[in-house]
Amino acid sequence: MNILLLPGWGMKGEVFTPLIQALQPSHVTVVAWEHMHDVNHFLAKAKDALTVPSIVIGWSLGSLVALQLAMHEHVQALVCIGGTSRFTMTDDYPIGWHARVVERMKTQLMRQPEKTIQSFIDMLWGEEEAQPFRYMHHHIPDLLLGLDYLLTTDVRDQLQQIDVPLLLIHGERDRICPPQAAQYVYERTNHCTFMLMPNVGHAPHVTQPSTCAHYIQIWLGGEKND
Repeated sequence: MNILLLPGWGMKGEVFTPLIQALQPSHVTVVAWEHMHDVNHFLAKAKDALTVPSIVIGWSLGSLVALQLAMHEHVQALVCIGGTSRFTMTDDYPIGWHARVVERMKTQLMRQPEKTIQSFIDMLWGEEEAQPFRYMHHHIPDLLLGLDYLLTTDVRDQLQQIDVPLLLIHGERDRICPPQAAQYVYERTNHCTFMLMPNVGHAPHVTQPSTCAHYIQIWLGGEKND
């Protein structure tokens, strides 16, 4: 079966290389968030790539797109890594970033793009995980649209409608999407398994690809892990 991979904010598809090498799937499709037209283009690109029955794996921003795709006829199962159903806080959802922080990040991207991107990369890791990172795009218009997508996308009201198996893999020390975001999804979905990885940040598929692949393979084999 095909695996459709949806990367995080501003990320190149190669960010999934460690996971692909660990999983060794027979067919892979990777969506690139490049040359984006507007915030609706994220879902549209994913739908265009979803042409055959697939397991959809979304990381971070890609997890939001994956959850939006959940009712698509070709989605056989979903995996959300470092995922969330809404990136920013509201009065009834105290999980995630304040919208004003994201807006400030947009301003900083235009003024000091390299410094802003590096600051984000530094937040990806747990205390002992930091490593060279070559997977980010530096095309500012696409990055700004990605932040707008994170500001506006909310799939919380779709969670109870998800009927396909769902696996949540989350780092205990995730500073981008807190573990409570995954717990929120877990409590509101059916057929859901939640794997919390200790001492891991926002990119477990990069820092712990073999463990992530093991979780996915056992889950696909039908064993209960939560």
